[in-house]
Amino acid sequence: MRDFPEENDFLSLFECEPKLFDSNTKDLPFYYNQATYQFSNEEENFVVTVSPSYGDVKIQVTQPNSDRLLSLLELKRVEKFEITADKRDFSSVLLTVINEDSQQTIEIDFKPRFKLIFKEHFTL
Repeated sequence: MRDFPEENDFLSLFECEPKLFDSNTKDLPFYYNQATYQFSNEEENFVVTVSPSYGDVKIQVTQPNSDRLLSLLELKRVEKFEITADKRDFSSVLLTVINEDSQQTIEIDFKPRFKLIFKEHFTL
């Protein structure tokens, strides 16, 4: 089973309610749904979509005034989604993707400004 935060943890991190893909099924656990969060800091707008059971994470970052795309990250096999900071003025996550011969880590800051650090480590 993939390691993703609980629904309340995402609410706290992104400070907004998600749009759920399947909002009609009341008994569907958050882990098996797809949630999309739209929020912004003072510098960038974010659209973050997570599907914990599939390990899918999509993060789109745009400029507020022009909607110019700054970054698009679309991952299909995230094993671990870890919230590393969830404070009023600083929030960040660490995503881990495990392949046959390597492990990728993606560090993302949402506040105060967007930052992405991608690292790949060989595991052989």
